[in-house]
Amino acid sequence: MGHLSRRTLLRAVGTAALGTAAGMTIGTPPAAAAVRLGIDYSWGRPRPSAIAAAGYSFVCRYLSWNTTGKNLTRSEADALRAAGLDIVSNWEYTPSEALGGYAEGVRNATEAKRQALACGAPASRPIYFSVDFDATAGQQSTINAYFDGIASVIGRGRTAAYGGYYAIDRLLDAGKITWAWQTYAWSDGLWDSRAELRQVRNGITVDGADCDLNEAHAGDFGQWGGGGPTGTASIYGVLPDGRLTYTAVDVATGRRSHGAVVSTATIGFTPKAMATLNFNTILITDSEGKLYRVDVVTNKDSLVFNQPILLATGWTHDLLAYDGNTHLFGIAGGVLRRYTVSTAKPAAANISSGELVGTGFVLKTLTTTASNWILGTAFDGRLLAYRINGVLTGTGNYIPYELKDSTWQVFDNLTSPGSGVYFGHRPEGSMHHYLDQSPHDGNGADILGLGTVDDTGWTQILLSAQPATIT
Repeated sequence: MGHLSRRTLLRAVGTAALGTAAGMTIGTPPAAAAVRLGIDYSWGRPRPSAIAAAGYSFVCRYLSWNTTGKNLTRSEADALRAAGLDIVSNWEYTPSEALGGYAEGVRNATEAKRQALACGAPASRPIYFSVDFDATAGQQSTINAYFDGIASVIGRGRTAAYGGYYAIDRLLDAGKITWAWQTYAWSDGLWDSRAELRQVRNGITVDGADCDLNEAHAGDFGQWGGGGPTGTASIYGVLPDGRLTYTAVDVATGRRSHGAVVSTATIGFTPKAMATLNFNTILITDSEGKLYRVDVVTNKDSLVFNQPILLATGWTHDLLAYDGNTHLFGIAGGVLRRYTVSTAKPAAANISSGELVGTGFVLKTLTTTASNWILGTAFDGRLLAYRINGVLTGTGNYIPYELKDSTWQVFDNLTSPGSGVYFGHRPEGSMHHYLDQSPHDGNGADILGLGTVDDTGWTQILLSAQPATIT
C-alpha cells in the first residue's frame, strides 16, 4: 500500500506464495473465471501502456488528503482507461486513521466521494478504506464505528475495506463492509474467501516504479473505467426430458459462442431447482426434496456427466442460486435461507445446515449478482434485489431494492454470471440480454436491454449460469 516501513518489514519476512488451483479440464473454462492480476502504487507513475504490456489488467489507486502527488488525478484515470485498464478506488491518508471512529469515517468518506467523482468514477462504485496496520480485536469497535461513518456517506453497498485477515474477517462478520481487499500482511498465511481482492506481494517493479502485486478473485471487485463487461457466460440447463444442456454466451455481444451442447443421458429424476457451483459442478433438487450433485465430465463437443450423487433430503426449495463465494441461497414457501458451501465438490458435510435470512420472499425467479447479493422477479412483474448481511442476526438481515416495478413477469428463469449482466428466459423459448450498469446501487434506472440472444430454441425448464465469472 505504499508505506516504506511496512514494505521493508514484509520483505524481511518474505512474501506469501501465490495460490494455484488444480482441476480437471472439461473443455475450455471461460477466461473471465481466471484470477486477474493488477498492481497498486502511490507516488510512482508506471505508464499505462507498460502496465498493460506487463500483463496487468487493473490498478488500485489512492484518494487521500495528501497534496504531494500520491493521489489519482483525472488525467491519470483517463490515461489508464484509454489503455483498457480498470481502476479500483482506495482511500488512505495515514495507516491508522480508522482509529478516528465514526466522525473520521464521515470526514474521509465525504472527501473520498468528491475525489472519486472528480476522477470520473461512477457514483455507484465502491471505495476501499484502509486499515493499514495490525489491528487488534480490542480496537475493532472503533474501527467498526469508522466504517459506520463511511457508510453514512456513501452507503453500505459501496463501503469497502483494505486490511489484514483478522480485520477483514471481523468487518465482514459484523456486516460493516460489502467489499474486501485483504493483504497478506498481518494474516498469518490465512485468506478470507469472501475478499474480492488480495494483495499478495510488495515491492515489485513495473516500468521503473515501486508497486504491489494484487489478485482479483471475483468478476466484480469494485473496478471501474476499463469498458463494459467482457467474458463468457457459462449457462447450464435442464430439458423437460431430464437431459442437461450447456451454452456459452459472449456477454459483450450477446451471441452464443458455444453450444447448445445436449447430453444423451438424463438425470433420472424430476428436477425442481438448480444452482451452478462452478464450471463442472451443479446442484439440483427434485420434486421429492432430494438434493443431488451433478459432476460434469465434459461439455466441449458433447455433454457428459457422472451419475448424480444424492447429498441430502428435505430440500424442498422452489428456487436455488449460488453466489460464487461460498453462499448458496434457497427459497421454500417464501422463506429464504443461506447455506455455506465449503468446497468445490461438496458432500453433505460440506454444506451447512442453513441460516434464516427472512420470510416473505415470494419470488418467481432467483439468481445472484455478487457475493451476498440476490436478484429475482416477483409474480407481479417487479425486479427485486437484496443485499444480504455477512452476519445474520435474526432481524435486519437484508436490504431490499425495487429495481423495476413491472414487466419482468414475462420471464420464467433469470440468471446472472455477475457484473450486472442478466439473462431472462421466456417460456416460448427466447433468451434476452440485459446490462445493469451499476448493479449494486439499488436503482434500476440504468438497466439496459441489449437485445435477444435467440428468439427460439431455449426449451430448458431450468437455467443457471456459473456465477462471478464476468468482468
